[in-house]
Amino acid sequence: EFLKTVTVAAAGTLIQAENAGAQTPKAKFKRGVTLYSYQEEYYTHGMSLEDCIAEVASMGAEGIEVIAEEMVPNYPDPPEAWVQHWHGLMAKYHTKSACLDTFVDVYWGGRRDMTVQESVDTLAAQLKLANRMGFKVMRPTTGPVRDSAPEMIERALPIAEKYDVRIAPEIHAPIPTKGKFIDSYMEIIAKTKTKHLGFNPDMGIFAKRIPRIVLARHVRDGASEKVIQYLDQAFQDGVSAETRAAEAAKMSNREEDVRAAMMTGGYGPVTNKPSDLLAIMPYVYNVHGKFYEMTDDLKEYSIPYDEVMPVFIEGGYAGYINSEYEGQRNTQDIKETDSCEEIRRHHVMMKRLMGEA
Repeated sequence: EFLKTVTVAAAGTLIQAENAGAQTPKAKFKRGVTLYSYQEEYYTHGMSLEDCIAEVASMGAEGIEVIAEEMVPNYPDPPEAWVQHWHGLMAKYHTKSACLDTFVDVYWGGRRDMTVQESVDTLAAQLKLANRMGFKVMRPTTGPVRDSAPEMIERALPIAEKYDVRIAPEIHAPIPTKGKFIDSYMEIIAKTKTKHLGFNPDMGIFAKRIPRIVLARHVRDGASEKVIQYLDQAFQDGVSAETRAAEAAKMSNREEDVRAAMMTGGYGPVTNKPSDLLAIMPYVYNVHGKFYEMTDDLKEYSIPYDEVMPVFIEGGYAGYINSEYEGQRNTQDIKETDSCEEIRRHHVMMKRLMGEA
């Protein structure tokens, strides 16, 4: 009788679990890493390109995102032998080319603005490289974060279509999730009906507080604790970056404090809502899983991933979410960086939120 009771109870639990699973959409997106996350180890030659790829694969992740200027020899036209070596690494570690990160030097050599045609020509060379390396998505950086570059991008679309690479400008903090930046590209998509233009959201746009390791670094660099405390609370209260800077200037005009006030403008804003992305989800082709610090309970200190990840599940996003670790620059003055440990913690969190662990 006891065994019968246990069996019936177990069966009931299983049915409830299956029903719950049927009602909750499953994550379609895949895990990856932008190798930018290993910047400290790569710069100090502690890790090679192959070491980075092997580390990603060891976590059961698949997507590889690359900063082309950093890791591609003779960029943007590497030798064919190197390109074949790249494809060999992808096959060896069972990984995929997820996204190629590129930059357009809109200030040519720091001397003058590039013409639109020069910018388009630069994008063309980068799109060709993406095609050679097997990337279907390219994230261009086209100038100041808040500025869109619709003319440049629209003129490059025929080239993107030729090489079958999707151009995905980054929605990076402090860009709002509703406004001119996104609208300017959505207008191009509506007008041209292109399937080769979309977006690359960065999780930093959903930061609800300034990373504490960032604030602590400013203090170590000489900023006033009083100013830092104000900036921290004002950000959480939704005070605009302009107002925060103005108020901080009244409190102190010291260089360290002015710099801190300016740098804290690169997060959020807190008014951004994850659900805003649902409107553009069909055009999201890559995601930067930005993070600054993983806590001991495996949560990101500043970004509410538990609120953001379900939106990508609800929206049916099927691309890569690539971990992008940026904490090392704020701790390298006081301790040795262990990017691998931080990124592994980030993937444990992602797997949990994806229902994998």
